[in-house]
Amino acid sequence: MDNKIARNLSLKQFRAFVSVANCGSFSGAAQELAISQPALSLSIQQFEEIVGVPLLSRTTRSVSLTPLGQEFLPRAEKILADVESAILSTRTSAEKQKNRVTVAVLPSIAIRILPQAIRSYSALAPNVKIHMQDDNGRGVEAQVLNGDADFGISNSWSDNTELNYQPFLRDQMGLICRGDHKLARRKSPLTWSDLTDLSFVGMAPDTGTSRLTKGVEGLPTCVLSPDFTVLTIAALVGIIEGGEAVSALPALAAPDYLNPSLVYRSLSEPELYRELQLIIPKNRPLSSAADKFTEFLLGQYHEISSMFPNHTVKSATSLS
Repeated sequence: MDNKIARNLSLKQFRAFVSVANCGSFSGAAQELAISQPALSLSIQQFEEIVGVPLLSRTTRSVSLTPLGQEFLPRAEKILADVESAILSTRTSAEKQKNRVTVAVLPSIAIRILPQAIRSYSALAPNVKIHMQDDNGRGVEAQVLNGDADFGISNSWSDNTELNYQPFLRDQMGLICRGDHKLARRKSPLTWSDLTDLSFVGMAPDTGTSRLTKGVEGLPTCVLSPDFTVLTIAALVGIIEGGEAVSALPALAAPDYLNPSLVYRSLSEPELYRELQLIIPKNRPLSSAADKFTEFLLGQYHEISSMFPNHTVKSATSLS
């Protein structure tokens, strides 16, 4: 369609034409559209001028469609129906999105934190549906930036200037080993130096866990230059189960809850914590539902920390 024609046409003119065609009179159409007859006649006149051909045949007693008008009528009706359908579909989508919150999270958050939080929140807001998508730290940020998620929960990956990072939780790094390992049975607190000369399983350099220990002074050589390097927790568990190797992970990422043969014990000297944050887009306001869910999560740290012994998971604002 010529751009000039498209700019001059209006839905009111389409409705006027369809109404006159179906009513067979200007008076009936004017009553149906709740406008005056002169206004309706002017609208039809302008419409025919834009289309460029006569669509209606007028006599003193009746109005009928010209042959071209008969050909044009079903197309005009379809245009109006398509517009109405598009509007209704958009409104329906908007209503669904209004009560839907998508959260991008680290796998450890997806397993240890979100399920219980979602159940608790659903009891308070049963009409809101929380959709969870797990990813690594880089992926969580990408989902928030791309609009695939309303917000994310992760440790800061890139300090992107288009994102706000709101402190949420901090979980302590600790030893992961088999339950029959000598360090698992030790009654005294463990320090990083206790890992000296042990066979160690490290996470790949491009992971948040690896970045926690990079450049930290005082850590054993085996931690900084591990015997094994893996990308997934599943691979780490497999190696530890099969021998004397040990590893270190943040408390929420510890696989002891999945495998009773493994244990987690916090490590000190130094105490290392993973800082978890709510990652929120700066230039895209949260929906009301997403905003309320973030407020709910921030108020849940007492319940979350109580699930983990010895204060290995704390509020991000807690330094004790």
